[in-house]
Amino acid sequence: MFKSVWKSLGRFLLGLSVLSFSADALTIQKRNNPVFDYTTEIIRGVNIGGWLVLEPWITPSLFQQFEGQANVAVDEWTFCEFLGAEEAQKQLNEHWSTFYTYDDFARIAGWGVNVVRIPIGYWAFSVADYEPFVQGQEYWLDQAISWARSVGLKVWIDLHGAPGSQNGFDNSGKRGGIGWQKGDTVARTYRVISTIIQKYTQSAYADVVIGIETLNEPLAANLDLAWLKQYDRDAYNQISSLSSTVATVFHDGYISLSDWNEGLLDPSSYDLILDTHHYEVFSSGQCAMSFTDHLNSICNFGNSIASSPFLVVTGEWSAALDDCAKWLNGMDTGARYDGTFTNSYYVGTCNTDINNWTADFRSQVRQYIETQLDQYERGRGWFFWTAKTEKTAPGWDMGELVDNGIFPQPLTDRSFAAYCS
Repeated sequence: MFKSVWKSLGRFLLGLSVLSFSADALTIQKRNNPVFDYTTEIIRGVNIGGWLVLEPWITPSLFQQFEGQANVAVDEWTFCEFLGAEEAQKQLNEHWSTFYTYDDFARIAGWGVNVVRIPIGYWAFSVADYEPFVQGQEYWLDQAISWARSVGLKVWIDLHGAPGSQNGFDNSGKRGGIGWQKGDTVARTYRVISTIIQKYTQSAYADVVIGIETLNEPLAANLDLAWLKQYDRDAYNQISSLSSTVATVFHDGYISLSDWNEGLLDPSSYDLILDTHHYEVFSSGQCAMSFTDHLNSICNFGNSIASSPFLVVTGEWSAALDDCAKWLNGMDTGARYDGTFTNSYYVGTCNTDINNWTADFRSQVRQYIETQLDQYERGRGWFFWTAKTEKTAPGWDMGELVDNGIFPQPLTDRSFAAYCS
């Protein structure tokens, strides 16, 4: 990380020059939001994953065409690069127009969900000459907002990928190294988030859009945290200057929630939301945990949510107790659970067909979901990841879980007594 005063000052000035508003922390007196009051209402939401930002494990049908080829696409960048602009545009137009429709949003509303979180990449708004991305996502985001309005859902807009990649994950648009905060990447990100803010804080969207997330899952441990906090402050100041109904959402960067208690903004602000994500399958140790250990881990996480001075929303979580979903760990990679992932060990046999789940396992997953719902509602709510897949990842597919009686319906229904004391 860069720590010099001069570099920090340069970044501060960069933020001012790009967005042209004060970077001082604002102390906002709490007041009721006429559209969605985060201080009293609970989010019970779901993510619209794998749609406007590709993820191979959510839609493997788009990536199977690369199997056995010399050039294997692993993310949206290489998907567009290896297909070429014309073919990539054709395939993505088909994907965008079919993977989610009005009927999907109506179905989601029928589950009792009240808010959807919609990921979108920076390339929907800005593509450099050297980048292979194609565009068209913004049109479908607008369609989704219209569908949400029609069925009574609210919307969070989530900037899921930044230039250079803020985390190196495939869902940032480009898998590999972390290039954000290098070169002009932060300046470009400022311009993109400013474009999103200026459009979606307008009165035409005020009845639907209730949150804008500044950046999804920046790996704070690999970034300059002071610069990241400055970026979040700048976005907050712009949003709060333009809208009294849109909250600023910032991600915890996979560091302790308490690390955000200082140097950001007033935690009591009614329109500032801390987004935290919780999964228990992305290490061999987690995959080998007993079911009781998983439940206890959720209880501990709930305690950290409850002790935070911020309004905390768990913006991503799942029902998965293993990492067996095809390509969950990346295109052409295996699973830790069955020992096929690099440097992992065998824990058990993968079973990604919900029809083959035993009654005991279904019961465990149901209790796991219920425990998470209870703990995440100790904060301001949750968004399950994700609304749908191609039925190859049942622990991550809310629709499949609802259809199989595993995800509570109504969402407040409980088959088990509360686990956490």
